[in-house]
Amino acid sequence: MNLKPLLLLIFFLPGIGYANNNPKGTGIGKKRIPKNTYSYPTRQHTVGETMKYIGWMYGLTWAVYPLTQWNTVRDEGSWKKYRHNFGKMVFDQDEPFWNWLVHPLSGSQLFLYYRALGYTRPHALGLTFISSALFEFTVETYTEPASVQDFYQTPVLGSLLGVGIETLSLYLLNTGNAFGKFFGHIINPFSLFWFYEGKVQVFPTVHKFRGKNVGGLSIMASF
Repeated sequence: MNLKPLLLLIFFLPGIGYANNNPKGTGIGKKRIPKNTYSYPTRQHTVGETMKYIGWMYGLTWAVYPLTQWNTVRDEGSWKKYRHNFGKMVFDQDEPFWNWLVHPLSGSQLFLYYRALGYTRPHALGLTFISSALFEFTVETYTEPASVQDFYQTPVLGSLLGVGIETLSLYLLNTGNAFGKFFGHIINPFSLFWFYEGKVQVFPTVHKFRGKNVGGLSIMASF
């Protein structure tokens, strides 16, 4: 399973945009329309947290592999073959569709999973390596030995693609319109999960305090 359409969009500029809702000619009492702000704030993680997140993804790969490769698992897989394949690496002969498309695409989703959990890009790359290696050496071995190409293509090309998807999805999500948000979530589905830590709403506010107008911001997290 490999995927390699290379998408190199390295920057993202999540901004907070506001529209002026005042009638022309009014210079005071301007109202601003709140807009969802999607971003990727990072934070520190304990070793226990990281092991838990790796474990969740590892368990998911055991479920997803037979669901997406049922014919291969049924026709070519066995525990006898698993024991024979375990610990081996070969240069696979898979079609380019798998090596240059499917694997990088799956790697991009691993990258975006860890980014949604608040890991920096370098850390997300490292964890994508770990999750990919666990799949290659302990899951896919049920049907075939670990692949040399997949070992580096999935995390490296996948993370590069993931950066591009992240950048594009943030742009779409921050456009403030339903069309952009819909496609932003479609290409980056982990932005819909409860553990995504960057989805907030920012509301500019004005309220009275001791007879004076005081401006501020109200921030509401939404999942």
